[in-house]
Amino acid sequence: MDNPSAIIDAAVAVFGYLDLAIRLFGLLALVAIVLGAFAGVTQALWRFGLALFGKKILVVAGENDYRDICEDLTDSGLIKNKNIQRVSSKHVDKAHDALLLIVVYGYLEPDDFESVVRAKNSRCGLIVHCPPEKGRITEQEMNLLSRTPFTALCNFRGRMVNDVLLMMLSTSFKRKDLG
Repeated sequence: MDNPSAIIDAAVAVFGYLDLAIRLFGLLALVAIVLGAFAGVTQALWRFGLALFGKKILVVAGENDYRDICEDLTDSGLIKNKNIQRVSSKHVDKAHDALLLIVVYGYLEPDDFESVVRAKNSRCGLIVHCPPEKGRITEQEMNLLSRTPFTALCNFRGRMVNDVLLMMLSTSFKRKDLG
C-alpha cells in the first residue's frame, strides 16, 4: 500500500477488462439470438415460398364453384392460376395424390366424399368448403373429418383463402413435390 495511485490504476484496469468482457459477451449473445431467430423465420419463409411457388391445389367442385374459388385464390396475389386445377366427380381418383385438396361439400355423393377423405395422402392438406347454401355437413362426415389429419372445414370463401395459406405452411412440402 505504498502507492495508492498504483492500486487505483490496477483496479481501473481490472474493471476495464471486466467491462470489455461483459460487452463482448452481450454482443455475442445478441448475435446468437438474431441468428437463431433468423434461422427459424427463414426456414418457415423458405417452405412457404416453395409452397406458394409450386404446390398444386386440386379443387373438387362443380364448374361455378371452381371458378369462384380459383378467382378468390388468385385475387389474393399469392397463388398463381397455373397451380390450381379442377377435379370433376368423374375423376376423383386424381385427388388421392394431391398435396392440397379443396372439396366443395355437396358436390360429391356421400360415398365419394368419404372415399376422398379416407384415401387422401397423409401429407395432404384437406379443406372442405361447406357454404351455407350447400346444406349442413352430417355428423358422420364431421366425425370422419375430425379423425383426419390436416383437415379444415370452412363456410366462407374468405376464410377458405386463409385456410389455404395456413395449410400450405403447415403441411409437409419438399422440393421433389415441385412440378
